[in-house]
Amino acid sequence: MVAACKRHQERFVCRRNKHLNPEQTMAEPLSSRAPSVKWSALFFLGIIILWQLLLPSLKVPSYLLPTPLAIVEEFQKRGGFIFANALPTFYETMLGFLIGSAVGIVSGLGIVYSRFLWLTVYPSLVIVGSIPRIAIAPLLLIWFGIDTIWSKVMIVFLVAFFPMVVNSVVGFSQIDADMLDLAKTMGMKRFTEFRKIRLPNAIPYLFAGFKTSIALAVIGAVVAEFVSGQKGLGYLVIIGNNELNAALIFASITVLSAMSLGLFGIIVALEKALMPWRRGIYPTEL
Repeated sequence: MVAACKRHQERFVCRRNKHLNPEQTMAEPLSSRAPSVKWSALFFLGIIILWQLLLPSLKVPSYLLPTPLAIVEEFQKRGGFIFANALPTFYETMLGFLIGSAVGIVSGLGIVYSRFLWLTVYPSLVIVGSIPRIAIAPLLLIWFGIDTIWSKVMIVFLVAFFPMVVNSVVGFSQIDADMLDLAKTMGMKRFTEFRKIRLPNAIPYLFAGFKTSIALAVIGAVVAEFVSGQKGLGYLVIIGNNELNAALIFASITVLSAMSLGLFGIIVALEKALMPWRRGIYPTEL
């Protein structure tokens, strides 16, 4: 009986130390928690194979839905043309995203530190943000030119700006009141308070805004090219629609998806590099 109690106590102590030892927890391989990339790739490959096998048997016209092989053949025939048009879309996306992020963060700081802006500008931004961007696209074309890059960059800017300003305001303002009182008691200057308290607290919110904005920026660039583009992947989608060339449309969408995923992945990698202590919640923990 005594030996059984000792064994039970040893198991309890080991289990408790496993939960209380952060170094051991951090040392666990991430591969045991993270979803397996292998299974995701196999699932995607299975969908492509099923897609390729079903369409010919169902006799679906190629102008409605092309097979994956038809899309690959379109890349072989017009790959250079497609990738040449991907560059303008990439430039518009990056310019609009970078300008929108910078202006959004600066605006968020101004709103947090100015009660006047908090009471006047912030509610106005919420109202303006509810307006569909496509509705004001014709005005931007009139103001900045029909086929200039800046008319498209402004549409991307508007799409990327609002998630950044909202996340910036939340990140810089949602501070524990006790922390701010402690900073005042210690005689911290405003810049020191910002550097040591507000900025570290805002970083997760800023990265959430970055990830939302970059995804919306790609969409904004395509919408801008739908309206007035003479080049770009959005313009290729319009060409494919006019020619009833679904393979060209799918090829353009494939490049757009790769671009969006690549930019999103860069932001996620930067987030992990700057905040290595943060970890996600995986399905096995739900």
